[in-house]
Amino acid sequence: MKDEDIKSWIKSVITKTPSFLNKLKDEKVEGRYKYSLSGDINIPIKWGLGNTIFATKTYYMLNRMELADNKKMISYIKLFQSKNTYISDSGVQILSFPRRIYTAMRSLDLNNIWGTQTKRAETRQSFAALSALGGKAEFPFRKIPYTKKGISQYIHSLNWSEPWGAASHFSHLIFFLNINDKIFNLNSDITNNLLEFAFKELETYRRSDGMWYKKGLVLPDFQKVNGGMKIMTAFANADNFTYDDPIKIIDLCFGAINSGDACNHLNVIYLLYNCTKKTDYRSDEIILYTKKRLELYKEHWWNDTGGFSFFPRNANKIYYGAYLSKGFAEPDVHGTHLFLWGIVLICKILGWNEFKLQTPLT
Repeated sequence: MKDEDIKSWIKSVITKTPSFLNKLKDEKVEGRYKYSLSGDINIPIKWGLGNTIFATKTYYMLNRMELADNKKMISYIKLFQSKNTYISDSGVQILSFPRRIYTAMRSLDLNNIWGTQTKRAETRQSFAALSALGGKAEFPFRKIPYTKKGISQYIHSLNWSEPWGAASHFSHLIFFLNINDKIFNLNSDITNNLLEFAFKELETYRRSDGMWYKKGLVLPDFQKVNGGMKIMTAFANADNFTYDDPIKIIDLCFGAINSGDACNHLNVIYLLYNCTKKTDYRSDEIILYTKKRLELYKEHWWNDTGGFSFFPRNANKIYYGAYLSKGFAEPDVHGTHLFLWGIVLICKILGWNEFKLQTPLT
């Protein structure tokens, strides 16, 4: 496909996505967005935090924050902040409880049986969305350790046999250490030392292929990539720290099959994008690869309504273990956020700056 045709399609995505977001606005609750156009399950429980976060980040990437109802969206997100500083969706917590029990019993990993990890993840994304909207949380997030002993226990309690999850929560730790310092000046005198210690502890899980997971574990490459993406978001939130072996990471990305859903599609591009900032290794192949990846993105794009679906021809059903959508043949805000993020990174890899897209705060 010619570059002109690819750019024309990207322009169409940029033009139609705001209209799709507008269709998702909740007519009854200010600042709230629906998950999908028509498939959201009618549940008598308040939920929707993640939907507004995804909409916020999508507006931000499009560089169209003037289309967002900033004050209303900030107020809506803050409705979910509890006194213990979590910003999390109680509806999602309730609805996901059976699945959390099942997952904990099956994996023997009890870290999230009471939803602690989900609440931490949602709080992290809420902090990022509030920043994009020009606001901030009412309180710093204090549910992270601030001693070397506590940080060590936190990192090594994670299930590194499932690196995507473990790496996510390592990244949350780094994010909160950093943002608590920058926004609230919390423990600023020790933050850098704690960050340095955390990254040193992470090296316990660094393997010879450049990725992070439990020693002796045999994993398919796509799972390594998915975990590596989360580690890369940790480095993105720690200005004074970086990783080595971008060449090994690039080689691994080319050996992985990352497709099927929006998360898989994004993860491999996120790794390649960050590696291209450190080396020009296999640069011609990366350019070709990213253009072909856009062809796969089209399988998720809904041209008539705008928006991407999480799966090739249907919306996602499950969010953090909670069934929230019927998974109809339609786009959803989750898939739209992730595929647009991939487009933003691909445009940066290709040097296509004319679209004026922004990498999201995350």
